[in-house]
Formats: sequence, C-alpha cells, structure tokens
Amino acid sequence: MPLLRVGDIWRDGQLDGRPDYELEEFKNIQIDARTTTLIKAGLNIDEAGFLLPLAEHPWHLQCTQSYCAMVNLPDGKRLIIPCMELIRFYFGSSSNLLSKLFIPALDRKSLYSSASFDARSKHLFLQLAEKISGASAADIGRLHLSRLAWRAAAVVGSSLLKASVAQQPIHPQALFPFEGETTLIAAGKWLSFAGQPRATFLVYNLRSCEHPFPFRSLSYKITGGHTKPERPIEDSDQSQAQPMRASARDAQDQPLVERDASNNLAPRTRTYRIEPRFPDLAPKPIWKSRALSYTEWLKKQDRRRNTSSVREGAVGEPGSERRIRPVDLALLAQKDPISFSSAPEFLRPIVQVLNASQHINVELLTESEDDGWTIPISIVANVDGEIDSKLFIQTGEDFRLRRISVFALKHAEKQIYLVAIESTPVHIKSGSMIAFNSDDVLKTLRHATADFLNAPSSTVSIPSLLKAAFGI
Repeated sequence: MPLLRVGDIWRDGQLDGRPDYELEEFKNIQIDARTTTLIKAGLNIDEAGFLLPLAEHPWHLQCTQSYCAMVNLPDGKRLIIPCMELIRFYFGSSSNLLSKLFIPALDRKSLYSSASFDARSKHLFLQLAEKISGASAADIGRLHLSRLAWRAAAVVGSSLLKASVAQQPIHPQALFPFEGETTLIAAGKWLSFAGQPRATFLVYNLRSCEHPFPFRSLSYKITGGHTKPERPIEDSDQSQAQPMRASARDAQDQPLVERDASNNLAPRTRTYRIEPRFPDLAPKPIWKSRALSYTEWLKKQDRRRNTSSVREGAVGEPGSERRIRPVDLALLAQKDPISFSSAPEFLRPIVQVLNASQHINVELLTESEDDGWTIPISIVANVDGEIDSKLFIQTGEDFRLRRISVFALKHAEKQIYLVAIESTPVHIKSGSMIAFNSDDVLKTLRHATADFLNAPSSTVSIPSLLKAAFGI
C-alpha cells in the first residue's frame, strides 16, 4: 500500500508511469468538523445527482460502498478523497506502520516504547518499537503529540472491526490527522455535479500537505537494530576463532507475495525514495544515532552463509515456516543514497580519522535524511530577537544555515563527545560525557553553537584530541 497509488501504471511488477492527470493546488483550505464529512463513493445528494457520476468516472463502480472524505471548498465546490488514499498518504511511510493501523485496537506500545517532549524547545524524542522503521518517526511523532492524529489513526482499525462484527462489507474509514488550515496538492479528475461542470475534484493521489507538525525537531532510536561491538583486538584468539555471522542473501529482483513470511528469517527493510510529502518537515531537524565502528565496515564486505538465496518476500507479521523474507517497505524523501563517502566535504577529514582510529567506538548522533550526517545549526537569537548572521553560510548568491554533527566516542570506560560545525577551518568542540540521551544532544548542540558564536574557529587536530582524551 505505501507504493500503490490510484492512477499509477505498473508493468511486470515495476512502476512504469505516474501521470499527473489533472494536478491541482488547493490553497488555504479549512479542515474541521464543519467542512469535512465522511461519505460513500456512490452517494446521491438529495436525489440531485451522484457526486461521482458513472458517465464521467465509471472506475469506482465496484467500490460505491467504500468511504471517502468530502471537503467543502470556499467557492462552493468540493474535494473528495478516498479514505484509502488518506490512510496511504498520512500513514504510509512504512508498511509496518500501516499494518499496525489495520489490526485493531491500535496500541501506542506497538509504535513506540517511550517518548519525551521538551515544551520549551519543542524537541521530541522517540524510542521506536521493534520493527518500526525510522521512516515513520515523523508520522509517529504527530500521533504521540496530537489527539486528533491519534483518533484518525485509531478509526482505521475500529471501523474495520465494527463492519466485521456487523457482518457488513469491510471498507476502512479515515479522517485527517489534524484540524486547521492547510494547502493540498493532488492529482485527480474534475467531475460535474447537477449540471455544473468542474464542481467536484476526485483525488487519485495526494502529493503534498502543508499543515505543520507539532514539533520543531525530532530525534529517535530504533529498537532491535544490530548492535555494533567494538573493534576486536588484532591478536585476540577469540576474535580470530569466531567468524562473523551473516544472514542468507536475498535473490535478485525478489518479488513480494501475499503469504505469511517466515518466523526464522531475519526481517529486512526496503527503502524507496519519493517526492517530499510534507513541506513543513523540510527545515526541521530529524535525526537518529548511528554507529561508525570498525565492524560496520566489515559488514559491508557482504559475507553470507553458504545457503540458497531467499527468493520471495512478504509484508506483515511472520507466521509460517516458508522460506519467505519478512519485508518492511519504507518511504524516504527523494534524496541521494547515504554512504560513508557521501559525508559533507567539511566533515570528510574528521570521518576518515575517526574510522581509522583503532579500538575507539564511534557513534554518530545526528544521522539525518538530509545528507545522512548533519543537521542545521541551532538558531540563537538575542534579547531583541535578532539572529546572528554567523549562523549562516553563503552558497552562491543564497544563504543557508550552517550544518553541525555530533559524535560520541568511547574507549574502555571513558566517553567523550565531539561536535563539528561547518566553517573554515572546521569549528570543533569536545567534552566528557557519562551517558547521552536526546536532551544531552540538544544541550550539546546549543552549547556548541554558543561557543562558535563567541570564539574563533578551532584548529585542533582530531588525532591530538583523541590522544589527549584516551591516550592513544
């Protein structure tokens, strides 16, 4: 469902085309209980005519009992969005998130195990539940902070259960996960009503929604990910005796099938790049932590067990002994793939030194979807509300916020943090730490920003810093 949009053209299991049909922008429309109602696709309003006339749109003939959200527009026209499209657009960031919605009753613990929100900075931290992709962190953040968003998500499963108990045809209901003003961009088709042309716009697929999310920044951790042990000592007999474990390889062009996946195979995430859905998220830092230890480089060697490849994959909960890989489909914004070599230019020398440092466990605390490594520097204003121009950097004729990275370094029982701020030379700040949670990362970012504004760029070398901190 995350990948399938009404109007898309597929051929031989591959997306062949995504026509715009009629692409419309609906500016500053109001979404609330007065303007939005749930209807059925085959509704005839007061015998005045069908909202979706079969003569102009016969393709919904087999789905006239399915639900749609109807939004009354200021000019007397209306917008009709199939509920399945509302679900796909607002909650379709990963197939595992969608699976939770379609299994009533929706439980917060199935999405995240803990959360903390700083009302002052409006920073949200989430510990995602097992098997939940980081691609869904922003959607789950809205669910945690917004009562309306949670209601919209919960109504999906409850409507299915209600229809099942009543032995009625099962069609999911859905609501917008917010109330208020927004601008929507959608592809679809204009239809007439009661003799008036272009009176109803039927949405095939939503492309963009500008309603803001209820946080300014978001950090998250994934539960059940692979732990990265420190680099083994070179002359350790134990490390030499134990080969690295690796899972069975997947077959090339592995298809998805509608069967229960295996209970024994490790799940995999397939990521797909799509156009950004929510402009409000573009300037907001969203990051997670990522280990950069020596063993992660070894895993890139792609060592596999000497077994046959897994030829099929399936979404949903595992429940069989078939050789079918459990797969989670995750949607990310359309950006270049992240790799070690794709670190921003100002950060590359630091990353190279850190990864070459033996016996030091390195963790990146600011992995983002922007470039995989950095987030925008914290905005600091004085008592008059003025923002220091040093926070910005010029690229061509434009100005943008500088980028910043935070690393956690550990050797033996000692831990330090290292902050790198984009400048010439790179501004570096470090300090000792005991443990690092989301609040500590925020404080470190703010302190490093203040240090950058009040001091010239640091010229300390990373090898010297590591020697002073760890003696190696």
